Order: sequence, then C-alpha cells, then structure tokens
Amino acid sequence: MPAAKLPTFYEVMELIPDEKGAIKHFENLRWPNGVQCIACKSDDVFRGKVGKDRKQKVHLPRWECRECHRQFTVICGTVMENTKIPLRKWLMAFHEIGSAKHGISSRELARKLGITLRSAWHLSHRIRATMADNTQQFKGIVETDETYIGGKRRHHGRGYRGNKVAVQTIVSRTGDAGVGQAQTMALGPNDHVDGRTVGAKLRRHTEPKKTVLMTDDSQIYDRVGKNFAEHHTVNHSKEEYVRQDVDGHLVSTNTAEGLFANLKRQIIGTHHSTSKKHLPRYLEEYDYKYNTRDVSDTERTATAMMQMEGKRVRLFKSPTGDGDALFDRKADEPSTSGTRRGEPAQRKAGIPVIERGRRRRRKHV
Repeated sequence: MPAAKLPTFYEVMELIPDEKGAIKHFENLRWPNGVQCIACKSDDVFRGKVGKDRKQKVHLPRWECRECHRQFTVICGTVMENTKIPLRKWLMAFHEIGSAKHGISSRELARKLGITLRSAWHLSHRIRATMADNTQQFKGIVETDETYIGGKRRHHGRGYRGNKVAVQTIVSRTGDAGVGQAQTMALGPNDHVDGRTVGAKLRRHTEPKKTVLMTDDSQIYDRVGKNFAEHHTVNHSKEEYVRQDVDGHLVSTNTAEGLFANLKRQIIGTHHSTSKKHLPRYLEEYDYKYNTRDVSDTERTATAMMQMEGKRVRLFKSPTGDGDALFDRKADEPSTSGTRRGEPAQRKAGIPVIERGRRRRRKHV
C-alpha cells in the first residue's frame, strides 16, 4: 500500500475511539487472514467465554482452538502478554515511539499515557524489542566505523573510556530497496576494539566476496580488509575525508559518521544517558527508524506491531530463568555485588528511583 494512502495517527485514533476498537485493531494486525491458534496454527477456532480478568477494564475476547483446545487472547505470546495497561494506550505508545525521529523519553511517555515511570520504561523496551533485527547481511559498497558512547568523568580527559561503551556500525550505501541500511552493535564488556572483534561483526553482517569495504586509516582494518573484494581507506589524520579513486569509487566514511552524529544527538538530547546493559535496545530502535526512513510513520509503526509475536521482554527474570528480562533479580532481593545493602535493583539497572534520606545513627556518649 502506498504511504500516501495510509491514515495519519490522528485518523487512526478517530477510527479507534475506544478499547474495543483497539483490541480489534491488534487482532487484524496479528491475524490479517483470520484468527489462528497460537499453538498449532489451526484456523478452526471459536470465540470462548470471557473470563473474569481484573487486569483489563474491558475484557479481552478469548479464543479457543478445536484442534488442541488451547485458549488464548490477542496478547498471548506477544510483548504485551500479562499487561495491565489498556491496549489503546499501547497503540498510542507504538505510534509515539515509532514516529519520534529522535526517540521519546520514558518520562514524557509516562506523562502522555498517564502511567507510572517504571511502566512507561518497561513498555518502551518491549516496543523496542519488536524493532530488533540482527539478521541483516549487506553487499556492494559498505562503510564501517566505530565510536564510544558514554558520559564524561571529572578529572579525566576525552580519551578516558572506563565509563563508555564501544559501538560499531556497518552501513550499506544502497540496500535492496534502493535505500541505505545500517546495523549498529554495542561491543561487549570483554570485547576489545581490534581487528578480531570488528572483523567478526563484518563477516556476520556482510558477504565479504561481494563487498567493497570503506574504512578510515585505523590499523585494525589492515588485515580485515584483505578478506573483502576491495578495501578503500581515507586518511583522517591528514584531514582527508572523501576521495574519488581512479576506479570510480567514492571513498568516504561520511555516511557512518553521520549516523553516529544523529545517534549521539538522540541519546544526549532525549535520553541524556543509557546504561551499558540496555544500550543495545536503543541502538536497535535507531537502526529500525534509519532503515525505514523512506516510509510513513503509520506504516513504520504498523510493521513494528505486526512483529510483536514471540518477543516477550519481562521486567524480572522468570522462575525458570529463561527468556529476556530487564532485571536479573527482583527489587526486594538483597544485592550481592555492585550496590549497597538495601538498595533497589532499579538503581543498578539504570532506572531513576526516588532518593530517600539515610537514617543517622545516634552517638552514644
């Protein structure tokens, strides 16, 4: 469907004035060809009895499969599973995050939706999970570069990297749809910015024999570039930023550097800071918007909502320990490392918490 024919966010909210309309909208996006069983994928389903679910003000329609007798709703097996937030607010949150070019903070999302800060933070990370795509492989002319994201530390110069995260991006100048695509990754705490690390990322997300690699004059690319069809470099130390080679290639890494410039503006201007643990989620959101910049906000948001199945992100670890979670332990559990006694887990995970005054001990005289 052409982007011009898609309704705007205002028109979408006009068509969905209540909670029942939002439920029907999510059902149409998840099952465009009719409701299917989430377990056996059978089409032989019927509407079951609505149970007494106190989590939702409007009870979700419950479906039942005649083949496996599984009962399910539209939020089962999705990022919205077990949510207490109305689906109309979920719809608004999807559009707010999907249409914000430089992202939206959890505090602003909480004010707009009328929910708590922690609920908005958890909700936004679950929506970012629908935008994740780590399976891209590029070919043709590809640029790569690395940078460091993090704050400043007093009495340390710009070269200090103890509180920063190394980030590498791989940008294809021309993707399959004629629009450049990007894959940005945060390197792990044990990964060094060397040829072995960046080379492994390049081999995973490119086809080396069909790729013309563009890098700067860093030594880490000397051995890596030999595995590609061609390897061209620009010498930034001599203030060389773009060059036209005799073979016709425009040698430059300006696309990757421009991506980093916009990414840092988003983190510094909107989120102000991100923890090392959750930075990859913000990178996935940025890549998704970068790769879909040629479509409308409504189409970008609808695509993310259609990818909500099978990407559940819990707030705390499940009892079995499987699945993705934002916290490794519950808030009332004592900390074993990295936090003071009695300090909540939100502080360690990077969530803003309310500071409370510490009780002073009475001195005995």
